[in-house]
Amino acid sequence: VEKYIKDPLHGNVRIVPNAIDIPYFQRLRHIMQNGMAYMVFPSMRHSRFEHSLGVYHIASKMIDRIRTEDLTEEELKELKSDLKDRIKKLALYHDLGHLPFSHTFEYAFEVLQYLNRNIYNQILNFTGFKAKLFKLHEMIGITLLKEMGEKELSDLMQEIYKKDEPKNKIKKIVKLIINSDLDADRLDYLQRDSYYSGAKFGIIDPERIIVTMNITPDGYIFPPKAIDDLEHFFLARFHMYSSVYNHPVIEIYNRVMAYFIAFALDSSLLKFPNDFEEFKTFTDESVFLALQKAKNDPNLFHFYHSLVERRKYKRAVIEGDQARNLLEAISDHKEKFYRTILDEYKGKVVIGEVELNTSMDKIKIERKMGNWPYYKDLGKEDAITKPQERHRIYIGAYDDESSNKITEYFKKEYNLVIQFRN
Repeated sequence: VEKYIKDPLHGNVRIVPNAIDIPYFQRLRHIMQNGMAYMVFPSMRHSRFEHSLGVYHIASKMIDRIRTEDLTEEELKELKSDLKDRIKKLALYHDLGHLPFSHTFEYAFEVLQYLNRNIYNQILNFTGFKAKLFKLHEMIGITLLKEMGEKELSDLMQEIYKKDEPKNKIKKIVKLIINSDLDADRLDYLQRDSYYSGAKFGIIDPERIIVTMNITPDGYIFPPKAIDDLEHFFLARFHMYSSVYNHPVIEIYNRVMAYFIAFALDSSLLKFPNDFEEFKTFTDESVFLALQKAKNDPNLFHFYHSLVERRKYKRAVIEGDQARNLLEAISDHKEKFYRTILDEYKGKVVIGEVELNTSMDKIKIERKMGNWPYYKDLGKEDAITKPQERHRIYIGAYDDESSNKITEYFKKEYNLVIQFRN
């Protein structure tokens, strides 16, 4: 028996209760969608739970836009089996593997490479993979689905999150719906995050995009009338990243939280799960409990001041060619660089990079030459405005002593003058 869940964006989301009434999915109520964004946009405290319901809802509509005329009888048979249900289920479960504070924890995982390799390897072992083949939450999600007895779904998830394009036509279609430049995930989070942040950049009309799309093994095909909606979607996504997700204050808070998580794991203030039973309760609250303990820790109290009492780090932003040149210089001795940052400042200086670019892969506009149709890539359409790439490095410093010392360090090591602002 299906039930309806009221959603502020999509109205009634129709779903089978058995799909969501499991501990691993209910856990997502306690994983914030956008990490530390609420420190700047107070209402952005929505969770992966409602986002996953939204992705399920949109994927359910996208399935009806699969164009079947290019498929063989055997492929049609595969599509008409339980595959549509599996696509919807994968859309629902695509974020099951997210750790506390979502992508912020993945930044912490990067820091652990240099801070504590043993814990880094412990987390990697937990994913069930021997190397970082996918994003951290994707690897955990793939293994968790197996743990749940969903091996077929797990295999499908692994196939569509690979960088290589699937050879099977049906899997190509699944990849377009779940993991592409115009997938159900993006069509939900753009409008959801815009709604809760109060920023107007992400306001899009997914219904109009969906009703004009045709999903084929070779990509999305749209009529010319959809160009304006598609351009609006990509510009909206770019400006949401530039102005909301990569907001300088949010980026600094995300790095401060990431460094705290890494130092908390290193000092045993925070314990990473040993198994998937413990994983059920490893949520944002786990990190907040560790933050409370950090208040009286002489080495970690600055994290408490920043993340609980909102004492902002001073910040510096390096952009464009300067950012690229600095990353290139650091790459020759990355281990030494991060060891210096971590050992010398113990989280009183944080650093992170952001690269923002727009891909329009596998999106085509249908044109006609006489009665014969041909397809032109969206990125090559004269009418489309493609945002320029942006590259930024964010540096945060807890106090004047830290900012002065790190400024001297960058001047001496890289002949780079950085300027902090409060």
